[in-house]
Amino acid sequence: MKYRILKPAFPTVLIALSVALATLPVTASAEDDPWQIRFAVVSMDPSGSSVIVPETGERISYESSNGLGFAIDLEYRVSRRFGIDFGVISSSPGIEVAVNAQPLSVSASADITITPVYAALNIHLTPDSRFDLYIGPMLAYVIYNSFELVAGPGLREEFSTQNGLGIGAVLGLDIGLGSGRWSINGAIRYLDTTLEASSSDGGVGKTDIDPTILSVGVGYRF
Repeated sequence: MKYRILKPAFPTVLIALSVALATLPVTASAEDDPWQIRFAVVSMDPSGSSVIVPETGERISYESSNGLGFAIDLEYRVSRRFGIDFGVISSSPGIEVAVNAQPLSVSASADITITPVYAALNIHLTPDSRFDLYIGPMLAYVIYNSFELVAGPGLREEFSTQNGLGIGAVLGLDIGLGSGRWSINGAIRYLDTTLEASSSDGGVGKTDIDPTILSVGVGYRF
């Protein structure tokens, strides 16, 4: 898929832009305007590929697809180089499961809404440049909505989920626009998190969702 091709190149592009243009002057300093709010469109790509049923040790393979969504975050710059960032991301990637029940094989699909609520420590590598590159660790409380696996008309099964924790990292870039407070931004985040889901008959399955999240949007400093 095209997103899998773009993911390895994205960090390289961010670094190249920041190094090449780091000498450009910034229009507003972190000390003058310590707050920044960002709004973004996101693409979430889970990297998990199998569900494990702990009681039986059974492993069920599945395929995932990207889901579009939104993000909003608010960062406070405690200094030129360090910022504390709080945000929410929500997206609904898809999964497709093939269940072999001899002599038939049934394919079922579902969209799972995943909403990480996170805190991050942003380390700004080029704080005095118009091209402000930052990296940092993040900790998230991940909310999973209940979902239905649908195999066809009248063939569906509902699953309840448990929320969980996740840890990850962010690589982002803010590009100042003109002499004002607005900027455009892009970021790539990776989150290590596990989904636990229970079917209506009481069976429990776990999978490492581990999404990579690409975002593009706008920001405003105040």
